[in-house]
Amino acid sequence: MARIVVSDPSLWHGAHCLGRLSFHFWIVQRNRKCWKPEITIMKIKILFLTLVMFLATVGHSFAQPATYQTKTWSARVKVIGEDGQPVSGASISIFYTLPPKIFPDDSGKYNGKISGLTDTNGLFLATHNDRTGALGIQVQKTGYYTSHIGYEIYFDDKRLNPSFILVLKKIGNPIPMYAKKQEMAFPELDKPIGFDLEAGDWVTPYGKGFHTDISFRAHREIKNRREFNADLTIIFPNQGDGIVVAPDESAAGSEFKTSRTATENGYQPELDLHYSNTNQPPGVFGYFIRVRTELNQDGTVKSALYGKIPGNFRFFAGTIKPTSGMGFTYYLNPTPNDRNLEFNPKRNLVTDMRAGEEVKEP
Repeated sequence: MARIVVSDPSLWHGAHCLGRLSFHFWIVQRNRKCWKPEITIMKIKILFLTLVMFLATVGHSFAQPATYQTKTWSARVKVIGEDGQPVSGASISIFYTLPPKIFPDDSGKYNGKISGLTDTNGLFLATHNDRTGALGIQVQKTGYYTSHIGYEIYFDDKRLNPSFILVLKKIGNPIPMYAKKQEMAFPELDKPIGFDLEAGDWVTPYGKGFHTDISFRAHREIKNRREFNADLTIIFPNQGDGIVVAPDESAAGSEFKTSRTATENGYQPELDLHYSNTNQPPGVFGYFIRVRTELNQDGTVKSALYGKIPGNFRFFAGTIKPTSGMGFTYYLNPTPNDRNLEFNPKRNLVTDMRAGEEVKEP
């Protein structure tokens, strides 16, 4: 194959640059810092003109006028307490986001914030004129848990005037607790395996735990990678221990999403949950648990530890794995007969946790 070498040294720079733009016309000669392109001067000119025209076309397309229209939005926020009464003097911040700056007429300000205090009726109103696509609302007041909520406008005129009611929950008596986000594989299937809530692990010989607070038994039937049936049984082997569904005490937007006080009665020693590729257990707000119970001769509770599990238990079938797994988040009050379940995240009694296992919610 014939080779045509560019003989004018002044043309090497342009040819070199084109070569670096991946036109891949290479010369075997290596007496410079990189291999040099060997193409005809005519081809260089054609390629160069083609590149210029391409860049001009792309640049023109990015320089088109903005298509988003400026709109005026208004957000009305009412803040109330757990008793339903308005909370005045609460600090509100409404964050708004704008589209990225890709058009010439953009201000370059991608987001902003409107702040203020609620009035005597617990109300706050924010209005702004821009191309906002989303809002974030945060409410704070000393002595209360923070509340926040997000809202998408989607550039929809019908969503420009939203109203919100946010609840501020009072900070009561946060205490140290054993709290952990637990995910684990089953050491064995079809047999109860004990779990120690204080150690945050299976009991020996499967883990470092010593006291069986809860036993989990998993059974699964795998038909193929996408079809399975499974059962998870949660067992409380100690007499008087048990689990009960917690009433929904959620408050709109509050970071304190769980229950404050455990119930005294109604605990059952066993809970059965069924899972399949087409079915999951019904959603629940959470559970109360009672463990390490000591009973009086008449069957009443002499001593017990109380805790909570927000949401439901998660089951991982493991259709292509040798075993299944599960996950749940738990809180356990270490003080006997104290049913307070308000957790102080800065005083977690579980030690040696991995990333992602820490509980940051009260």
